[in-house]
Amino acid sequence: MGFFTILRSIEEFLYEVMTWLVFFPRTLWQVIRHPAKMIDYSDHEQTDQPAEQYTDTISPPLFLMLTILLCHGLELTLHMNLDGAKTGLGKTFLNSEENLLIFRVIVSSIYPLVFATGLLKRSDRRVDRNTLRAPFFSQCYLAALFTLALSLNTLLVRSSDIRALIAAGVVLLLIVAWYVAVQTLWFAQHLKVGRGRAFGIAFGTFLKATLINSLVSAFFVA
Repeated sequence: MGFFTILRSIEEFLYEVMTWLVFFPRTLWQVIRHPAKMIDYSDHEQTDQPAEQYTDTISPPLFLMLTILLCHGLELTLHMNLDGAKTGLGKTFLNSEENLLIFRVIVSSIYPLVFATGLLKRSDRRVDRNTLRAPFFSQCYLAALFTLALSLNTLLVRSSDIRALIAAGVVLLLIVAWYVAVQTLWFAQHLKVGRGRAFGIAFGTFLKATLINSLVSAFFVA
């Protein structure tokens, strides 16, 4: 690899990173305002050529990763004492900031994976790398906002004020309600079922994803 090839790669990397300053806030605002529309947007983008996908936003998996990075940076800025790994396996794999971030990305991605596979199975579609891609990508937008909201809510949880703890509990219920509500609309649209049936599917899938998330986290951290 020649010097100019390396220089060109650095140039492209710098440009990509700097565009995040423009497109991350834009993507975040759009997901906050129109979460259901962003799911449809992602599905539509998956039909374009790779070079033409997500040209005016950040791709969903990258958006999820950047959101987790933002949450981690907020925790460090506020000097929040994070609970470290207690198991031998956890101490082995989560012994650095980089590994911790990778672990958080994987754990947060459980929700998009479970919801995407759940949709395909209930649609009687084969689950493979091609069919799973579009629903997984679109679900990453919701998972990113869900993760951000939960992270911000921990600021209240760590307070010793009883009123703050009560507020944290209320906010948590609102976050879960929002997430399940959007998923209900998603299942209703794609499975062609009523809102009541879609809610049951969405809530059951959420509980399944939360259980898997908790088990994986407990295996490494508890």
